[in-house]
Amino acid sequence: MKKVESQVPTAGERAEFSLTAFRGIEVGLGTADPMADVSAKIEAKHPGHLVLVQAGRFLHGYDRTAHALNTLKNYQLQLVNTSGAPHLRVGFPAGNFKQRLWSMVREFQIPYVVYLGNRTDGYTLYVSDQAGANTSVLLSVSEKIVHQVIADLVARGEVNQAATKELLTNPDSSGFKLKTQAQELDTHLLQDVIKMPRDLRATFGENLRACMARVMRNVFAYGQAFDKTGVLHALSADIDLLKFYLTQAPRLSKLKFAFDHRAGLAVELGRLVGGLLRAGRAAS
Repeated sequence: MKKVESQVPTAGERAEFSLTAFRGIEVGLGTADPMADVSAKIEAKHPGHLVLVQAGRFLHGYDRTAHALNTLKNYQLQLVNTSGAPHLRVGFPAGNFKQRLWSMVREFQIPYVVYLGNRTDGYTLYVSDQAGANTSVLLSVSEKIVHQVIADLVARGEVNQAATKELLTNPDSSGFKLKTQAQELDTHLLQDVIKMPRDLRATFGENLRACMARVMRNVFAYGQAFDKTGVLHALSADIDLLKFYLTQAPRLSKLKFAFDHRAGLAVELGRLVGGLLRAGRAAS
């Protein structure tokens, strides 16, 4: 891997490459993702390469790279950026990127570009220089394919939103939905905690379990509660705390679990609770 360039961004570039939007699980469609444009510019100069750009503690791949990693390695796709300019994205912690990247290079012989750094110290571009690189994998992912996958994800999200709106107009079913959503998250987190190393299980894992236990108690209390609003406020606070704990997970080097999936379940549960709170305020 050869280093191509190194630069410290100007004040204007620092604003353009601002990483303030990258705070883990809150990133999603509707939030501007400046690194998507950076990735596109790099890809234009290095067609057929996997392009990975650093954003905080994560490496992200967009569009063609995201689709390729989803297809080849089953990385979870996210739909990000503004609704007017959506992008596909996959991500993983930057701390162990070499282990992931080298295995993919050996297996598929795909050339790569890695853009490492931060807005304060600048970014450095590294380009692979292995002989016999296979550029056909990325070049076979056309813009049409990317746009179709984006359209499918948008449609899926619209279906989910419609289902949520229908749920909120039918209070009798809201307790059931809360239970099923919370139970799915609780089951996955329990399995994750069981697999943790002993030291993490006794510290980080215990925080997760204690917080999730409060969530489950209030979820089951909600249906019969006289003060439903109070229960929902307590639920909302614990879900926010749970999301905070989940943002810590990528920084724990010995911790390995499906962070994006668990975070997505927590965010969806929080949205459901928020919708019920707003529906209650509107009715009062």
